[in-house]
Amino acid sequence: MTVQMLDVELDRLEGLWADGLSETYHSYLQSLGEHEPEARPKLALAAALIEVGIRLQGLGGRAAPAPTLLMGDLCLARASRLLADDATQAVQVAVARAIEGLSAAAAAGKPGRPVRELLLHAFKATP
Repeated sequence: MTVQMLDVELDRLEGLWADGLSETYHSYLQSLGEHEPEARPKLALAAALIEVGIRLQGLGGRAAPAPTLLMGDLCLARASRLLADDATQAVQVAVARAIEGLSAAAAAGKPGRPVRELLLHAFKATP
């Protein structure tokens, strides 16, 4: 993904890029070798946005303040759009199930599996 494409996707999220989103993105990018080369950057960005969005929302912990919750929502919405555009249906469903499982565990007051582990597994889903 070119810098210009990242700039468009990260509009209003600049502070998050410097606050760990960049590192998370690069980590996912290195782990998505089985996907088409042109899709990898967008899938890595979607995964990074999901991980950061869940962290911002304080899933399973103390509720975040409203502006932070909204930023988390923005991250999740952008990730959803990226997945809709560039992921297979099997991957989209697997990611949704991973997030649903995390939410269910948090609602039950139980620790969930690490987000990154769940998402990397979801990206291996096949039809």
